[in-house]
Amino acid sequence: MGAEAYRFKEDQLDRARWWIYITLPANVGETFDLRLDVLCLSVAYERVEPRILTLVAERLHDRDARVDPDFAILLTSDPGAADLVKRRRGQLAILTINSDELINGSGTGLRDRIAEIMVTHDHYDLTRPITEPAAFYGRQAEVAELDFALDRGQSVGIFGLRKAGKTSLLNFVSRQRERIGKPVIWLDISVLQTAEAFHLALLEKCHEIVRKLGGKPPRLMTLTRDGNPNPAVQTSGYWIRDLNVLLDALPDRLELFIDEIDQAWPSRSNLGVEQAAAVMRCLIQLRGVVQSREAEGNHGIGIVCAGVDPAIFERPLHEGRDNLLYKFARLAFLSPMKRSEMGEMVRSLGKRMALRYSDHRTIDFLFEEFGGHPLLTRKACSVAARKRPRNEIPWHVPLFALEEASEMRGPNTPQSEVADVLASFTEWFGDEAAMLPLLWSDEPQESAEAKEWARNEPDMAAHLMSYGITDENWAPRIHAMRALVVK
Repeated sequence: MGAEAYRFKEDQLDRARWWIYITLPANVGETFDLRLDVLCLSVAYERVEPRILTLVAERLHDRDARVDPDFAILLTSDPGAADLVKRRRGQLAILTINSDELINGSGTGLRDRIAEIMVTHDHYDLTRPITEPAAFYGRQAEVAELDFALDRGQSVGIFGLRKAGKTSLLNFVSRQRERIGKPVIWLDISVLQTAEAFHLALLEKCHEIVRKLGGKPPRLMTLTRDGNPNPAVQTSGYWIRDLNVLLDALPDRLELFIDEIDQAWPSRSNLGVEQAAAVMRCLIQLRGVVQSREAEGNHGIGIVCAGVDPAIFERPLHEGRDNLLYKFARLAFLSPMKRSEMGEMVRSLGKRMALRYSDHRTIDFLFEEFGGHPLLTRKACSVAARKRPRNEIPWHVPLFALEEASEMRGPNTPQSEVADVLASFTEWFGDEAAMLPLLWSDEPQESAEAKEWARNEPDMAAHLMSYGITDENWAPRIHAMRALVVK
Protein backbone atom coordinates (compact mmCIF):
# COMPACT_ATOMS: atom_id res chain seq x y z
CA MET A 1 0.00 0.00 0.00
CA GLY A 2 3.02 2.25 -0.14
CA ALA A 3 3.54 2.59 3.63
CA GLU A 4 6.97 1.91 5.07
CA ALA A 5 7.21 -0.27 8.15
CA TYR A 6 10.44 0.61 9.91
CA ARG A 7 10.09 -0.92 13.38
CA PHE A 8 8.54 -4.16 14.65
CA LYS A 9 8.05 -5.13 18.25
CA GLU A 10 6.58 -8.39 19.51
CA ASP A 11 4.18 -7.90 22.43
CA GLN A 12 5.86 -9.09 25.60
CA LEU A 13 2.61 -10.46 27.05
CA ASP A 14 1.21 -12.19 23.96
CA ARG A 15 3.17 -13.51 20.99
CA ALA A 16 0.05 -13.33 18.85
CA ARG A 17 0.39 -9.55 18.84
CA TRP A 18 2.96 -7.39 17.05
CA TRP A 19 3.33 -3.63 17.26
CA ILE A 20 4.40 -2.13 13.94
CA TYR A 21 5.41 1.49 13.45
CA ILE A 22 4.88 2.77 9.91
CA THR A 23 5.39 5.91 7.86
CA LEU A 24 2.57 6.75 5.47
CA PRO A 25 3.23 7.77 1.86
CA ALA A 26 3.90 11.51 1.68
CA ASN A 27 0.71 12.33 -0.23
CA VAL A 28 -1.44 10.34 2.21
CA GLY A 29 0.18 11.87 5.28
CA GLU A 30 -0.26 15.36 3.85
CA THR A 31 -3.94 14.82 2.98
CA PHE A 32 -4.91 13.57 6.43
CA ASP A 33 -2.39 15.53 8.49
CA LEU A 34 -0.75 12.26 9.55
CA ARG A 35 2.86 13.42 9.27
CA LEU A 36 4.09 11.49 12.29
CA ASP A 37 4.56 7.74 12.46
CA VAL A 38 1.40 5.66 12.69
CA LEU A 39 0.96 2.86 15.21
CA CYS A 40 -0.25 -0.45 13.79
CA LEU A 41 -1.22 -3.49 15.86
CA SER A 42 -1.17 -6.85 14.09
CA VAL A 43 -3.14 -9.58 15.85
CA ALA A 44 -3.39 -13.28 14.96
CA TYR A 45 -6.72 -13.86 16.72
CA GLU A 46 -9.69 -15.23 14.82
CA ARG A 47 -11.88 -12.79 16.76
CA VAL A 48 -10.90 -9.37 18.05
CA GLU A 49 -12.16 -8.52 21.55
CA PRO A 50 -12.81 -4.97 22.86
CA ARG A 51 -9.76 -5.25 25.13
CA ILE A 52 -7.56 -5.11 22.01
CA LEU A 53 -8.88 -1.64 21.22
CA THR A 54 -8.19 -0.63 24.81
CA LEU A 55 -4.58 -1.77 24.35
CA VAL A 56 -4.26 0.48 21.30
CA ALA A 57 -5.80 3.40 23.22
CA GLU A 58 -3.37 2.95 26.10
CA ARG A 59 -0.38 2.78 23.76
CA LEU A 60 -1.51 5.99 22.02
CA HIS A 61 -1.97 7.64 25.40
CA ASP A 62 1.69 6.98 26.24
CA ARG A 63 2.37 9.94 23.92
CA ASP A 64 5.44 8.80 22.02
CA ALA A 65 6.61 12.05 20.41
CA ARG A 66 7.22 10.24 17.11
CA VAL A 67 3.77 8.63 16.93
CA ASP A 68 0.51 10.29 15.92
CA PRO A 69 -1.84 10.29 18.95
CA ASP A 70 -5.08 10.52 16.92
CA PHE A 71 -4.91 7.58 14.54
CA ALA A 72 -3.91 3.91 14.46
CA ILE A 73 -4.26 0.82 12.27
CA LEU A 74 -5.46 -2.64 13.30
CA LEU A 75 -4.26 -5.50 11.11
CA THR A 76 -6.48 -8.59 11.55
CA SER A 77 -8.26 -11.35 9.66
CA ASP A 78 -11.42 -10.85 11.75
CA PRO A 79 -14.12 -9.41 9.43
CA GLY A 80 -16.08 -8.15 12.45
CA ALA A 81 -13.30 -5.89 13.70
CA ALA A 82 -14.47 -2.90 11.63
CA ASP A 83 -17.89 -2.93 13.31
CA LEU A 84 -16.25 -3.18 16.74
CA VAL A 85 -14.16 -0.10 15.95
CA LYS A 86 -17.18 1.78 14.63
CA ARG A 87 -18.98 1.30 17.95
CA ARG A 88 -16.06 3.07 19.65
CA ARG A 89 -16.33 6.16 17.47
CA GLY A 90 -15.77 9.36 19.36
CA GLN A 91 -13.05 7.70 21.40
CA LEU A 92 -10.76 5.92 18.95
CA ALA A 93 -9.89 6.52 15.29
CA ILE A 94 -8.68 3.15 14.04
CA LEU A 95 -8.50 1.83 10.49
CA THR A 96 -8.99 -1.95 10.26
CA ILE A 97 -7.19 -3.71 7.43
CA ASN A 98 -7.84 -7.36 6.60
CA SER A 99 -4.51 -9.15 6.74
CA ASP A 100 -5.70 -11.74 4.19
CA GLU A 101 -6.14 -8.95 1.63
CA LEU A 102 -2.56 -7.84 2.15
CA ILE A 103 -1.29 -11.39 1.63
CA ASN A 104 -3.32 -11.73 -1.56
CA GLY A 105 -2.34 -8.25 -2.76
CA SER A 106 -5.97 -7.24 -3.20
CA GLY A 107 -8.21 -4.56 -1.73
CA THR A 108 -8.62 -0.79 -1.76
CA GLY A 109 -5.68 1.60 -1.55
CA LEU A 110 -4.61 3.12 1.75
CA ARG A 111 -5.76 6.66 0.95
CA ASP A 112 -9.28 5.55 0.05
CA ARG A 113 -9.52 3.36 3.16
CA ILE A 114 -8.56 6.22 5.48
CA ALA A 115 -10.88 8.61 3.64
CA GLU A 116 -13.81 6.23 4.06
CA ILE A 117 -13.58 5.96 7.84
CA MET A 118 -12.89 9.67 8.25
CA VAL A 119 -16.00 10.62 6.30
CA THR A 120 -18.34 8.02 7.82
CA HIS A 121 -17.27 8.04 11.50
CA ASP A 122 -18.58 11.08 13.38
CA HIS A 123 -16.24 11.41 16.36
CA TYR A 124 -18.03 14.52 17.63
CA ASP A 125 -21.35 12.74 18.10
CA LEU A 126 -20.76 11.13 21.48
CA THR A 127 -23.07 11.52 24.48
CA ARG A 128 -21.62 8.76 26.66
CA PRO A 129 -18.82 9.40 29.17
CA ILE A 130 -15.28 9.05 27.83
CA THR A 131 -13.60 5.79 28.84
CA GLU A 132 -10.47 5.80 26.66
CA PRO A 133 -7.57 7.98 27.85
CA ALA A 134 -6.67 8.90 24.27
CA ALA A 135 -10.09 10.57 23.89
CA PHE A 136 -9.84 12.65 27.08
CA TYR A 137 -8.98 16.30 26.56
CA GLY A 138 -7.82 19.09 28.84
CA ARG A 139 -8.77 19.24 32.53
CA GLN A 140 -5.09 19.24 33.50
CA ALA A 141 -5.70 21.40 36.56
CA GLU A 142 -8.56 19.16 37.73
CA VAL A 143 -6.53 15.98 37.21
CA ALA A 144 -3.61 17.44 39.17
CA GLU A 145 -5.97 18.49 41.97
CA LEU A 146 -7.42 14.99 42.30
CA ASP A 147 -3.98 13.35 42.19
CA PHE A 148 -2.82 15.71 44.95
CA ALA A 149 -5.86 14.88 47.11
CA LEU A 150 -5.61 11.12 46.60
CA ASP A 151 -1.90 11.09 47.42
CA ARG A 152 -2.86 12.57 50.80
CA GLY A 153 -5.94 10.44 51.41
CA GLN A 154 -8.32 13.39 51.14
CA SER A 155 -11.90 13.11 49.91
CA VAL A 156 -13.11 15.31 47.06
CA GLY A 157 -16.55 15.86 45.50
CA ILE A 158 -16.65 16.92 41.83
CA PHE A 159 -19.87 18.73 40.89
CA GLY A 160 -20.97 20.39 37.68
CA LEU A 161 -23.51 20.72 34.90
CA ARG A 162 -25.09 17.78 33.12
CA LYS A 163 -22.69 16.32 30.52
CA ALA A 164 -19.90 18.65 31.65
CA GLY A 165 -17.47 15.71 31.84
CA LYS A 166 -17.65 14.64 35.50
CA THR A 167 -17.82 10.89 34.81
CA SER A 168 -15.19 11.19 32.08
CA LEU A 169 -12.88 12.89 34.58
CA LEU A 170 -13.42 10.13 37.13
CA ASN A 171 -12.82 7.50 34.43
CA PHE A 172 -9.55 9.13 33.40
CA VAL A 173 -8.15 9.67 36.90
CA SER A 174 -9.16 6.21 38.14
CA ARG A 175 -7.43 4.55 35.19
CA GLN A 176 -4.33 6.66 35.70
CA ARG A 177 -4.22 5.67 39.36
CA GLU A 178 -4.63 1.99 38.47
CA ARG A 179 -1.75 2.25 35.99
CA ILE A 180 0.62 3.40 38.73
CA GLY A 181 -0.42 0.48 40.94
CA LYS A 182 -2.99 2.03 43.28
CA PRO A 183 -5.87 -0.12 44.58
CA VAL A 184 -8.89 1.42 42.83
CA ILE A 185 -12.63 0.70 43.11
CA TRP A 186 -15.41 2.33 41.07
CA LEU A 187 -19.03 2.41 42.24
CA ASP A 188 -22.09 4.05 40.63
CA ILE A 189 -24.94 4.65 43.08
CA SER A 190 -27.51 4.99 40.30
CA VAL A 191 -26.63 1.45 39.16
CA LEU A 192 -26.34 -0.14 42.62
CA GLN A 193 -29.53 1.53 43.95
CA THR A 194 -29.64 -0.22 47.35
CA ALA A 195 -27.52 -0.14 50.49
CA GLU A 196 -26.96 -3.90 50.39
CA ALA A 197 -25.73 -3.68 46.78
CA PHE A 198 -23.36 -0.89 47.85
CA HIS A 199 -21.99 -3.05 50.72
CA LEU A 200 -21.45 -6.09 48.54
CA ALA A 201 -19.95 -4.25 45.56
CA LEU A 202 -17.40 -2.52 47.76
CA LEU A 203 -16.45 -5.71 49.62
CA GLU A 204 -16.34 -7.92 46.52
CA LYS A 205 -14.14 -5.51 44.57
CA CYS A 206 -11.83 -5.03 47.53
CA HIS A 207 -11.59 -8.81 47.93
CA GLU A 208 -10.77 -9.10 44.22
CA ILE A 209 -7.92 -6.59 44.55
CA VAL A 210 -6.43 -8.55 47.46
CA ARG A 211 -6.50 -11.74 45.36
CA LYS A 212 -4.96 -10.03 42.33
CA LEU A 213 -2.10 -8.76 44.45
CA GLY A 214 -1.33 -12.33 45.40
CA GLY A 215 -2.28 -11.99 49.04
CA LYS A 216 -4.13 -14.66 50.93
CA PRO A 217 -7.79 -13.59 51.16
CA PRO A 218 -8.70 -13.00 54.81
CA ARG A 219 -11.56 -14.86 56.45
CA LEU A 220 -14.70 -12.74 56.24
CA MET A 221 -18.26 -12.97 57.50
CA THR A 222 -19.98 -11.55 54.41
CA LEU A 223 -17.97 -13.27 51.65
CA THR A 224 -16.73 -16.78 51.04
CA ARG A 225 -13.05 -17.57 50.41
CA ASP A 226 -13.54 -17.14 46.64
CA GLY A 227 -15.23 -13.77 47.09
CA ASN A 228 -18.88 -14.70 46.64
CA PRO A 229 -21.63 -13.40 48.97
CA ASN A 230 -22.25 -15.57 52.03
CA PRO A 231 -26.01 -16.30 51.91
CA ALA A 232 -26.10 -17.19 55.60
CA VAL A 233 -25.02 -13.73 56.80
CA GLN A 234 -26.83 -10.41 56.68
CA THR A 235 -24.37 -8.00 55.09
CA SER A 236 -25.44 -4.87 56.95
CA GLY A 237 -24.33 -6.25 60.31
CA TYR A 238 -20.80 -7.17 59.33
CA TRP A 239 -19.75 -5.09 56.33
CA ILE A 240 -17.79 -2.52 58.35
CA ARG A 241 -15.91 -5.25 60.20
CA ASP A 242 -15.06 -7.03 56.92
CA LEU A 243 -14.11 -3.79 55.18
CA ASN A 244 -11.55 -3.06 57.90
CA VAL A 245 -10.12 -6.57 57.54
CA LEU A 246 -9.77 -6.12 53.77
CA LEU A 247 -8.19 -2.69 54.13
CA ASP A 248 -5.62 -4.21 56.48
CA ALA A 249 -4.76 -6.72 53.73
CA LEU A 250 -4.07 -4.02 51.14
CA PRO A 251 -0.52 -2.69 50.72
CA ASP A 252 -1.69 0.88 50.22
CA ARG A 253 -4.62 3.24 50.75
CA LEU A 254 -7.78 2.24 48.87
CA GLU A 255 -8.94 4.81 46.31
CA LEU A 256 -12.72 4.78 45.96
CA PHE A 257 -14.49 6.52 43.07
CA ILE A 258 -18.25 7.02 43.51
CA ASP A 259 -20.39 8.37 40.68
CA GLU A 260 -23.90 9.87 41.04
CA ILE A 261 -23.26 10.67 44.71
CA ASP A 262 -26.25 13.03 44.81
CA GLN A 263 -28.54 10.01 44.48
CA ALA A 264 -27.81 9.36 48.17
CA TRP A 265 -29.42 12.69 49.17
CA PRO A 266 -32.96 11.51 50.02
CA SER A 267 -34.92 14.63 49.11
CA ARG A 268 -33.47 14.74 45.57
CA SER A 269 -32.84 11.08 44.76
CA ASN A 270 -34.44 8.97 42.05
CA LEU A 271 -33.94 5.88 44.24
CA GLY A 272 -36.81 6.80 46.53
CA VAL A 273 -36.54 8.37 49.95
CA GLU A 274 -36.13 5.12 51.89
CA GLN A 275 -33.45 3.58 49.67
CA ALA A 276 -31.54 6.85 49.36
CA ALA A 277 -31.57 7.28 53.14
CA ALA A 278 -30.14 3.76 53.50
CA VAL A 279 -27.35 4.51 51.04
CA MET A 280 -26.65 7.78 52.86
CA ARG A 281 -26.27 5.81 56.12
CA CYS A 282 -23.70 3.63 54.30
CA LEU A 283 -21.72 6.73 53.39
CA ILE A 284 -21.89 7.98 56.98
CA GLN A 285 -20.56 4.62 58.19
CA LEU A 286 -17.84 4.84 55.53
CA ARG A 287 -16.87 8.25 56.87
CA GLY A 288 -16.49 6.64 60.30
CA VAL A 289 -14.12 4.04 58.84
CA VAL A 290 -12.03 6.75 57.16
CA GLN A 291 -11.76 8.82 60.33
CA SER A 292 -11.05 5.94 62.70
CA ARG A 293 -8.33 4.45 60.50
CA GLU A 294 -6.74 7.85 60.05
CA ALA A 295 -6.73 8.39 63.82
CA GLU A 296 -5.11 4.98 64.35
CA GLY A 297 -2.43 5.62 61.73
CA ASN A 298 -3.66 2.87 59.38
CA HIS A 299 -3.96 3.35 55.64
CA GLY A 300 -7.64 3.87 54.88
CA ILE A 301 -9.66 5.24 51.96
CA GLY A 302 -9.35 8.26 49.69
CA ILE A 303 -12.70 9.05 48.09
CA VAL A 304 -13.46 10.93 44.87
CA CYS A 305 -17.14 11.31 44.01
CA ALA A 306 -19.17 13.15 41.39
CA GLY A 307 -22.67 14.50 40.91
CA VAL A 308 -24.73 17.55 40.00
CA ASP A 309 -25.98 18.72 43.40
CA PRO A 310 -23.40 19.06 46.22
CA ALA A 311 -26.10 19.29 48.93
CA ILE A 312 -24.92 16.06 50.59
CA PHE A 313 -21.63 17.78 51.54
CA GLU A 314 -22.80 21.39 51.38
CA ARG A 315 -25.81 21.55 53.70
CA PRO A 316 -25.23 21.34 57.48
CA LEU A 317 -28.73 20.02 58.21
CA HIS A 318 -30.88 17.24 56.82
CA GLU A 319 -34.55 17.13 57.86
CA GLY A 320 -33.78 19.30 60.89
CA ARG A 321 -30.88 17.15 62.10
CA ASP A 322 -27.13 17.43 61.72
CA ASN A 323 -25.94 16.20 58.34
CA LEU A 324 -23.05 13.92 59.29
CA LEU A 325 -21.59 14.13 55.79
CA TYR A 326 -21.38 17.93 55.92
CA LYS A 327 -17.94 18.97 54.65
CA PHE A 328 -16.75 15.35 54.60
CA ALA A 329 -15.54 15.90 51.02
CA ARG A 330 -13.90 19.07 49.79
CA LEU A 331 -16.02 20.57 47.01
CA ALA A 332 -14.56 21.10 43.55
CA PHE A 333 -16.75 22.48 40.78
CA LEU A 334 -16.24 21.38 37.19
CA SER A 335 -16.91 24.42 35.05
CA PRO A 336 -16.77 24.19 31.24
CA MET A 337 -13.42 23.81 29.50
CA LYS A 338 -10.90 26.56 28.98
CA ARG A 339 -10.66 27.97 25.47
CA SER A 340 -7.29 26.30 24.80
CA GLU A 341 -8.58 22.92 25.99
CA MET A 342 -11.76 23.24 23.95
CA GLY A 343 -9.72 24.19 20.87
CA GLU A 344 -7.49 21.14 21.30
CA MET A 345 -10.55 18.87 21.55
CA VAL A 346 -12.23 20.38 18.48
CA ARG A 347 -9.11 20.20 16.31
CA SER A 348 -8.04 16.72 17.46
CA LEU A 349 -11.46 15.16 16.88
CA GLY A 350 -11.74 17.06 13.62
CA LYS A 351 -8.42 15.63 12.45
CA ARG A 352 -9.91 12.14 12.86
CA MET A 353 -12.61 13.19 10.38
CA ALA A 354 -10.31 15.04 7.94
CA LEU A 355 -11.66 18.40 9.13
CA ARG A 356 -9.53 21.48 9.63
CA TYR A 357 -10.20 24.62 11.68
CA SER A 358 -7.71 26.95 10.01
CA ASP A 359 -9.85 30.07 10.57
CA HIS A 360 -9.29 31.13 14.20
CA ARG A 361 -12.76 32.68 14.19
CA THR A 362 -14.31 29.20 14.23
CA ILE A 363 -12.74 28.40 17.61
CA ASP A 364 -13.59 31.88 18.89
CA PHE A 365 -17.22 31.42 17.86
CA LEU A 366 -17.55 27.99 19.49
CA PHE A 367 -16.15 29.26 22.77
CA GLU A 368 -18.29 32.40 22.72
CA GLU A 369 -21.47 30.51 21.89
CA PHE A 370 -21.07 27.43 24.12
CA GLY A 371 -18.61 28.64 26.75
CA GLY A 372 -16.37 25.57 26.57
CA HIS A 373 -19.13 23.10 27.49
CA PRO A 374 -17.82 19.87 25.89
CA LEU A 375 -21.14 18.29 24.86
CA LEU A 376 -22.59 21.48 23.38
CA THR A 377 -19.38 22.19 21.46
CA ARG A 378 -19.17 18.67 20.07
CA LYS A 379 -22.81 18.74 19.03
CA ALA A 380 -22.31 21.99 17.09
CA CYS A 381 -19.23 20.56 15.34
CA SER A 382 -21.12 17.34 14.53
CA VAL A 383 -24.00 19.20 12.91
CA ALA A 384 -21.61 21.50 11.00
CA ALA A 385 -19.64 18.51 9.68
CA ARG A 386 -22.75 17.30 7.83
CA LYS A 387 -22.31 20.30 5.52
CA ARG A 388 -19.04 18.93 4.15
CA PRO A 389 -19.12 18.90 0.35
CA ARG A 390 -19.14 15.36 -0.95
CA ASN A 391 -15.71 13.74 -0.76
CA GLU A 392 -13.89 17.01 -0.02
CA ILE A 393 -10.86 15.88 1.97
CA PRO A 394 -9.62 17.65 3.93
CA TRP A 395 -12.45 20.14 4.52
CA HIS A 396 -11.63 23.46 6.11
CA VAL A 397 -14.69 24.10 8.27
CA PRO A 398 -16.04 27.59 7.49
CA LEU A 399 -17.46 29.88 10.14
CA PHE A 400 -20.89 29.99 8.48
CA ALA A 401 -21.27 26.20 8.88
CA LEU A 402 -20.90 26.52 12.66
CA GLU A 403 -23.16 29.57 12.78
CA GLU A 404 -25.90 27.74 10.90
CA ALA A 405 -25.48 24.67 13.09
CA SER A 406 -25.86 26.72 16.27
CA GLU A 407 -29.13 28.24 15.03
CA MET A 408 -30.80 24.97 14.08
CA ARG A 409 -33.90 23.99 16.05
CA GLY A 410 -35.40 20.62 16.79
CA PRO A 411 -34.26 17.34 18.36
CA ASN A 412 -30.57 16.42 18.41
CA THR A 413 -29.36 19.95 17.70
CA PRO A 414 -27.07 22.22 19.74
CA GLN A 415 -30.11 24.30 20.75
CA SER A 416 -31.93 21.23 22.13
CA GLU A 417 -28.83 20.28 24.14
CA VAL A 418 -28.52 23.85 25.50
CA ALA A 419 -32.17 23.66 26.57
CA ASP A 420 -31.51 20.35 28.35
CA VAL A 421 -28.52 21.79 30.23
CA LEU A 422 -30.59 24.80 31.33
CA ALA A 423 -33.51 22.57 32.35
CA SER A 424 -31.19 20.38 34.42
CA PHE A 425 -29.69 23.38 36.21
CA THR A 426 -33.18 24.80 36.81
CA GLU A 427 -34.34 21.48 38.29
CA TRP A 428 -31.45 21.37 40.77
CA PHE A 429 -31.09 25.09 41.49
CA GLY A 430 -34.43 26.68 40.72
CA ASP A 431 -33.93 29.82 42.81
CA GLU A 432 -30.66 30.62 41.11
CA ALA A 433 -32.06 29.92 37.63
CA ALA A 434 -34.89 32.35 38.43
CA MET A 435 -32.27 35.12 38.75
CA LEU A 436 -31.02 34.73 35.18
CA PRO A 437 -33.74 36.80 33.45
CA LEU A 438 -32.84 39.68 35.78
CA LEU A 439 -29.08 39.29 35.51
CA TRP A 440 -29.27 39.12 31.70
CA SER A 441 -32.03 41.69 31.27
CA ASP A 442 -31.86 44.19 28.41
CA GLU A 443 -32.82 46.86 30.95
CA PRO A 444 -29.48 48.21 32.30
CA GLN A 445 -30.90 49.24 35.69
CA GLU A 446 -32.65 45.92 36.24
CA SER A 447 -29.49 44.00 35.32
CA ALA A 448 -27.27 46.21 37.50
CA GLU A 449 -29.55 45.78 40.53
CA ALA A 450 -29.63 41.99 40.08
CA LYS A 451 -25.83 41.81 39.84
CA GLU A 452 -25.45 43.96 42.93
CA TRP A 453 -27.81 41.69 44.83
CA ALA A 454 -25.89 38.61 43.65
CA ARG A 455 -22.63 40.12 44.89
CA ASN A 456 -24.14 40.97 48.27
CA GLU A 457 -25.88 37.61 48.70
CA PRO A 458 -23.33 35.12 47.33
CA ASP A 459 -25.05 32.09 48.85
CA MET A 460 -28.18 32.83 46.82
CA ALA A 461 -26.21 32.58 43.55
CA ALA A 462 -23.49 30.17 44.66
CA HIS A 463 -23.60 27.83 41.66
CA LEU A 464 -24.22 30.16 38.72
CA MET A 465 -20.55 31.07 38.36
CA SER A 466 -18.95 27.85 39.61
CA TYR A 467 -21.03 25.75 37.16
CA GLY A 468 -20.17 28.02 34.23
CA ILE A 469 -23.65 29.42 33.63
CA THR A 470 -22.28 32.95 34.09
CA ASP A 471 -18.83 34.48 33.99
CA GLU A 472 -17.28 36.38 36.90
CA ASN A 473 -19.35 39.45 35.96
CA TRP A 474 -22.63 37.49 35.93
CA ALA A 475 -22.87 37.77 32.13
CA PRO A 476 -23.75 34.64 30.10
CA ARG A 477 -20.85 32.26 29.66
CA ILE A 478 -22.91 30.02 27.37
CA HIS A 479 -24.28 32.72 25.07
CA ALA A 480 -26.58 30.26 23.31
CA MET A 481 -28.45 29.99 26.60
CA ARG A 482 -29.36 33.67 26.82
CA ALA A 483 -32.09 33.50 24.17
CA LEU A 484 -33.79 30.74 26.16
CA VAL A 485 -33.71 32.83 29.34
CA VAL A 486 -34.56 36.29 28.05
CA LYS A 487 -37.75 36.00 26.01
